[in-house]
Amino acid sequence: MLCSNCGVKDANFHYKHISGGQLTELHLCSDCAKELGYIKDSDAPFGLGSLFGDFLSSPKAPSQTALRCPQCSTSFDSVRRTGFLGCDKCYEVFSKPVESMLAKIQPSTVHKGKLSGADGKKIARDNTLKNLKEELKRAIIDEKYEQAAVLRDKIKELEAKEGENNG
Repeated sequence: MLCSNCGVKDANFHYKHISGGQLTELHLCSDCAKELGYIKDSDAPFGLGSLFGDFLSSPKAPSQTALRCPQCSTSFDSVRRTGFLGCDKCYEVFSKPVESMLAKIQPSTVHKGKLSGADGKKIARDNTLKNLKEELKRAIIDEKYEQAAVLRDKIKELEAKEGENNG
């Protein structure tokens, strides 16, 4: 099969991407794949950085590639390749691209494991309250007013307990 970009060399890089229900397939030679940003010369073929960076992400938009931390000058490209952030400011600067990268690796970016101590109880209570409020919104939209009233009462009860604990 010939490269779908240059049409001259044999395709040895095959890329499939599904977006909005549409399947996009590219069959590229290694030169065109490098030129289009799918692979780089500097990446080791089976390195951890390559696995998390190039394998799991689609080609980068130029604005993402140019993204740099103003405090330590770490580039997003470096973060994507190595998996390491340079400083505490990097968490702010790269939050959105890192979150989208993580979403491709794991099912959620929110911790759902065990929680301990007073902080764990507060987080669990906050999560329960958040879930009840979402259920309340759905019940109102679905015009299930009896269920909405029960949920409203549960929310008020939890908020009253929280007020007692804080006061």
